[in-house]
Amino acid sequence: MLSADGGSFKDPAGRVYRIAAEAGKSRIVRGLNDAAAATMAALLSEPFFRRLAADGDVARTTLLGSDDPAFRRVVAAGWDAAAEHEAVDFVTWPYEWPFSMLKDAALLQLRLLETSVQNDWILKDATPFNVQWAGMRPVFIDVPSFVPWAGGEYWQGYRQFCATFLTPLLLTAHLGIPFQPLLRSQLEGIPPEDAARYFYGLRRFKRGVLSHIWFPAKAEARVRRRSGDGGRSRRRQSKTMLLALLDSLKRLVARLSYGPSRSNWSQYAETHSYDAADFERKRDFVLRHTAALRPGLTWDLGANTGAFSRLAAKHSRTVVAVDSDQDAVELLYREVRASGPQNIIPLVMDLANLSPGQGWAGRERPAFDQRRNPDLALCLALVHHMRVSANIPLPLFIGWLHSLNATVILEFIGRDDEMFQKLLDNKREDYADYNTENFAAEVGRRFSISERLELKGGKRSLFLLEPLPH
Repeated sequence: MLSADGGSFKDPAGRVYRIAAEAGKSRIVRGLNDAAAATMAALLSEPFFRRLAADGDVARTTLLGSDDPAFRRVVAAGWDAAAEHEAVDFVTWPYEWPFSMLKDAALLQLRLLETSVQNDWILKDATPFNVQWAGMRPVFIDVPSFVPWAGGEYWQGYRQFCATFLTPLLLTAHLGIPFQPLLRSQLEGIPPEDAARYFYGLRRFKRGVLSHIWFPAKAEARVRRRSGDGGRSRRRQSKTMLLALLDSLKRLVARLSYGPSRSNWSQYAETHSYDAADFERKRDFVLRHTAALRPGLTWDLGANTGAFSRLAAKHSRTVVAVDSDQDAVELLYREVRASGPQNIIPLVMDLANLSPGQGWAGRERPAFDQRRNPDLALCLALVHHMRVSANIPLPLFIGWLHSLNATVILEFIGRDDEMFQKLLDNKREDYADYNTENFAAEVGRRFSISERLELKGGKRSLFLLEPLPH
């Protein structure tokens, strides 16, 4: 079945489609008009592009022949030609990334642009939505963004790069303001005039702010007053000038840093309430069942700093590690980037407020749980947080887990556990419905229990759950 990607409609020269394939992955094919196909054929023959693809910086791409069934389907949809791109295991959005992921994606964008300009090509777009992740490696996926560069042509993507990459990084690095909620609410990024409001007074003199936020904000305000619509830039820019700008941006981005505070959850490995023997039994349970299942895609929901994400990664093709604590996720990304395993994708997300469907008709950027179901979901020491901290009733949360149609390893924290009691501090409600009996009843309606392991003298239980038919 040919399924059009909800976010690829903006380019009139092509459209991305997904074709279901084995093992949960899809074939990603792009319909092209004649002009775009000719440009792509020229690009694929360029030595610089071949090197980028071989190094994994750009999605491997091939033009399909007329004997390929995918080609025939795409042509039947109204296009002149078709190309296939290497698929990633799980699509993510920049408002889900920790600071260092967005920084690494920005550096990739600049490096690709620099290489392109040196070879008389340019990238016409500069949005982080063009970057996806093969585990810990950022991969540029919008191959048609590469177009031949007419000497002296101004880099039209500069404003977009600042709005979607640089300004979010500056806000977090200089002011400690998380960029994720801002990018989630403004898919086109943070325009200079909005960004300038954060950098008032002496803040405007922080590194990179005057050049890339304040002066552009003033310039846009003048142009808007003069023409009413911002106009279209007709400036010229020599290769030397453009390469100098890119080098300056690379050095600026590389120097930006964000230091996570040592929050309670970012110190999870040191503060969990297990003794050594029980913690080892919990590790063995997760490792044993992950090894038996060998999932293609695992979600670690409430991953903290990823102790169990690392375990699951030993026997999973890809692990998506999700936590609401940006410090914990930042630490996980840095540690895994440095020492592996390389098949983990860390994401910042409140599980009580999942990334929704966004953009046109809510389908341009699909919701987190509408992109691809996991084969295995780890749900460790999470249920009590969802009930007490987020006030989500057990039937709703267990029902959502069941909707994933995945095997689930779930840890239930009893009411007598000290960590549950800690959550009740300063709470008026005692959540009497949260008890072993109600939990067992809700699970039994939707899952079969393949194995149960008691821990901490019965205060906690680990379950291996298989979903019952819907």
